[in-house]
Amino acid sequence: MLETTAPRRLSDDLKALLKAADGRAMPVREILVHTHGRGLQTIAIVLCLPFLSPVSVPFLSVPFGVAIAICGLRIAFRRGPWLPEIVLSKNIPFAILEKMLGFGIRIHLKLETFLRPRLTSVVDSHAGTLAAGFGIALAAFFLSLPIPPPFPLTNTIPGFAIILLCLGTLERDGLIAIIGYALTTIAAIYVAAIALVGKAGVEWLWKSITG
Repeated sequence: MLETTAPRRLSDDLKALLKAADGRAMPVREILVHTHGRGLQTIAIVLCLPFLSPVSVPFLSVPFGVAIAICGLRIAFRRGPWLPEIVLSKNIPFAILEKMLGFGIRIHLKLETFLRPRLTSVVDSHAGTLAAGFGIALAAFFLSLPIPPPFPLTNTIPGFAIILLCLGTLERDGLIAIIGYALTTIAAIYVAAIALVGKAGVEWLWKSITG
């Protein structure tokens, strides 16, 4: 009787990546090598983790946001992995990598209990792949915006949208992808509301100063 091997889960890949780091800083180029077998979705998820985990890495929002958007567009057009040199050469210190991947492992262990192939037509078709890729790119754009305090969840909402869209396409789970689309829409509405509030605030301040 043949034994069947359970498919490798993303949490296993994140654990392997943490083990490969072995206490040292790891450049994004090497992370790309370790995640190449899982494709662009895994790369986008790993690059997304610094924005969700309770650790801050300076000067990452723009280059990593752009890199995730590139991943999304390449997913949409079914191209292979590629990132700009400015992102590939970025070193992630081990202390940050450990917290970032540890957070990602915990999140994905919980998500993986719900993941399974369903509503596959949402993600398997050419239109589904195109929509998911553009959805990831749009959420990455919102993620990279330098929105200052006191507005909360400006990274969290698009970050989870990216993760769910990536997992939906990886695991052929159309329901998870639909939730990812919903979070992307919420992020768009939220950013638009912040922009309107910001504009109204500036106009009110100007009127107050000029009388």
